[in-house]
Amino acid sequence: MFFGFDLKELFMFPVKDEQARKYLLIGALVALASFFIPILPYLVLIGYSVQIARQVLRGEAPHMIPWEDWGGMLKDGAKLLGVRLVYSIPILIVASPLMLGGIAMPFMAESMNGSEVDTFIAIFSIIMMGGMCILIPISLPLAVIIPVAEMHVVDNDDFAAGFRFKEWWGILRANLGGFIAAFAIYYVISMVLAIGMQILIATLILACLLFILMPAMTIYLTLIMYTTVAIAYRDGRAKLNEPTKTEFAA
Repeated sequence: MFFGFDLKELFMFPVKDEQARKYLLIGALVALASFFIPILPYLVLIGYSVQIARQVLRGEAPHMIPWEDWGGMLKDGAKLLGVRLVYSIPILIVASPLMLGGIAMPFMAESMNGSEVDTFIAIFSIIMMGGMCILIPISLPLAVIIPVAEMHVVDNDDFAAGFRFKEWWGILRANLGGFIAAFAIYYVISMVLAIGMQILIATLILACLLFILMPAMTIYLTLIMYTTVAIAYRDGRAKLNEPTKTEFAA
């Protein structure tokens, strides 16, 4: 166990048996569709992961289930994406000008002479570095906070619950180590799979499998992310509701 996480169960449930692998393959096909259809397949992937998260919140072991109730999955995915976008507004405010500036920079540089281009690039580099110095301190806390707010939406089946700060903040504080561990688990497995993909690309022959392996990795990582957060949330909720010593004495 690692901060309350059974890592073997966590990593293996999406491929535990033939039935689970079949449902994972369907998820990979949905993820593949996201390359051609914007947003909707991604919402469905989140919605399916929400169904797995609800198993954890009910105290069940996570397990793959049939891809049914597509409308419900789409609705759940839209709720969580909405919460994520609202909380990401500070990042968007800082990042958007930097992205637009990066796109416009080559066109602006065309009308400048050599010395002006060097000065412009130096100034733009300083601005980019300053922007990153702002983005990183904002992004790291949000990486922990946003999943808690999303899981509070799942737990209450209410979009507004994601913004009832006082309700989910106590759960976060009660199991802060668990939520940080959930983020770390997701980050590490993402890095491991990314390295694996780089190795496949380098082999050239196995690179032809990427068209199905990348979508499979997408659904797998989505499942791991929401399942780890659900476990941390469930444990935080339980700790928050534990009787105090005073209550025991009474």
